[in-house]
Amino acid sequence: MNHCIKNSNPSPKVSVIIPVYNTGDYLRETLNSICTQTLEEQEIILLNDGSTDGSMKIIEEYATKDSRIQYHTQPNQGLSVARNQAMKHATGKYIYFMDSDDLLDRNALQQCYQTCEKDNLDFVFFDAEPILDSARTENIPDYNRKEKIDENVWKGIDLLNYELDNQLFRTPVWLCFVNRQFLNKFFKRFPPGTIHEDHPFALQIYLYAERIRYIPQPFFKRRIRSGSIMTQRFSMRNIEGYTAAFTEICNLLPQHPEWASVINKYLFQTLNDVIWAGHRMTFLEKIETACRFRRLAIGKYITFRNWAVFWLKRK
Repeated sequence: MNHCIKNSNPSPKVSVIIPVYNTGDYLRETLNSICTQTLEEQEIILLNDGSTDGSMKIIEEYATKDSRIQYHTQPNQGLSVARNQAMKHATGKYIYFMDSDDLLDRNALQQCYQTCEKDNLDFVFFDAEPILDSARTENIPDYNRKEKIDENVWKGIDLLNYELDNQLFRTPVWLCFVNRQFLNKFFKRFPPGTIHEDHPFALQIYLYAERIRYIPQPFFKRRIRSGSIMTQRFSMRNIEGYTAAFTEICNLLPQHPEWASVINKYLFQTLNDVIWAGHRMTFLEKIETACRFRRLAIGKYITFRNWAVFWLKRK
């Protein structure tokens, strides 16, 4: 059954999409950071993805207090399906994808909206900084690119090349504030049933964008907590997610052969990072990974050194 409270704002400037799955311990903080944004003309679309904790009660509580909130429910189908379903209800000029356990600076949406409007952008992107909820501190991505990317208006593929050349490309959806018409034209859906679904999203909006800009501010606060995808052991689930993402990306090449060099550069960097991280997997998982890479013809992107790390490095 789908429950819904409709947004009362007829022309929101931004649709904030928040999938929710068992994040009741953090959801109030997240919603407070969105509901108190200085940009008030927004619609907040909550998609409860079959939560079994108290998340639904919190959603209903906030929906009664803020008329900009609408909510929908579905049986648990994963983050990609939740985002895809929520996008169908979006009416704002821009879309922002928020996670239900993180925080956003109070002026973030306002600054992003004003920048996009002033420069007629397809999307704008920014940085993040971690909030540590656990003692684990290794392998936390560096989301800070201040003074490494200039603030000019870029063509997307040019900036993608620059970011790849300088190890600055970041894929999370919550770093991007995107024009909805542009997104609907060039990005159809997040691949269902996998993790690392941000990769096809990020590649496609960069490749298609004519005008983008960087805001050197860590607007997003990324919560690092035990039990999250980021802190779980690297496993076949990661390999399955990455290879599904790579398949989606490679499917772009027949229609856009002019993108081959930048896509190959992305595949080389990302696949080598994946294989290096894969040294933590079990021996049987490694065999399955090698067979999968051979079947998909992507093993050619891996350096000899990283294959050696993959097979020989101890955990």
